[in-house]
Amino acid sequence: MKRIARGPVRGISLKLQEEERERRLDFVPDESAVQTSAIEVDKDTLDMLKAMNMGSLSGVTLQQPGANNYKGGFQGGFQGGFQGGYRGPKPV
Repeated sequence: MKRIARGPVRGISLKLQEEERERRLDFVPDESAVQTSAIEVDKDTLDMLKAMNMGSLSGVTLQQPGANNYKGGFQGGFQGGFQGGYRGPKPV
């Protein structure tokens, strides 16, 4: 921003950048990503909603047990071994 404040900067068209920004902001998707007819939540989430007096929200339903495939945590494994490094002083 300091360079732009001092004067014109070569290679940068502020008008083009502003037009591109406006085009992105004016874009309206065909279907909203947050508009859903039903939301399945687990028991803990439903309990939290009830604690906030929001347990009767329309479209919020309790998720069936076993429907969640999330295993949690790191599922990878160790892929390799010791590849060298310091092994102590060389024998004389």
